[in-house]
Amino acid sequence: MKLRNWWIGLTVASCALPQAWAIKTGDAAPDLAVRDRWGAEVRLSAYRQKSHVALLAHAPGAALAAAVLDDTCRRLAALDSVVLFLPGDAEASRILPESASFATLLIDSEGVVRRVLPGRILTGPDLADFVKLWLSGKGVFSTFCARCHGQEGDSTLCLDVKPLVGIGKRLSEGQIRERLRPGILNDTDVLIRDHILSRQDFDAVIAYVAGL
Repeated sequence: MKLRNWWIGLTVASCALPQAWAIKTGDAAPDLAVRDRWGAEVRLSAYRQKSHVALLAHAPGAALAAAVLDDTCRRLAALDSVVLFLPGDAEASRILPESASFATLLIDSEGVVRRVLPGRILTGPDLADFVKLWLSGKGVFSTFCARCHGQEGDSTLCLDVKPLVGIGKRLSEGQIRERLRPGILNDTDVLIRDHILSRQDFDAVIAYVAGL
């Protein structure tokens, strides 16, 4: 009963993280002690090679209402992902400048941080969309870009192709978008490197590339 009560009544507040945040996209996530949906302590490493992790960093003592938690976990399970929680305690202070800061992170099954949303805690369909965007971008990148760039963006096999590894640490998603110089074909499609992509796929591949 105490564990259930620990999760009931979360009020999510927004609080922007400082820009000098320790963890960035493309970093290997440290093996933190986190909480699972039942409030039990687990290690991030327990999920490597098994599933993606949506990690919610929140204030100490905060919790999701039971109905919201159940809905969120159900949506993420369909995406081969789990929801874990990082309370703002001493452990969190190792990666966040301020333990009371809020953030939503996506960590892939290899243990690499792929998306970071500072200042917000996503749940339900919003969190599912956050994960879906990266997964969709990974598929688009694999189909249209990996031939020259490699799936992890580290290939130099094609002439005049620079490695993309670490680009998310150097450029924002907006800057990556500008560098690609998309050709606007119509209200729904753009032209990128002789490939026609829907605007939705273009947004998705930006989210993927920003996590390399």
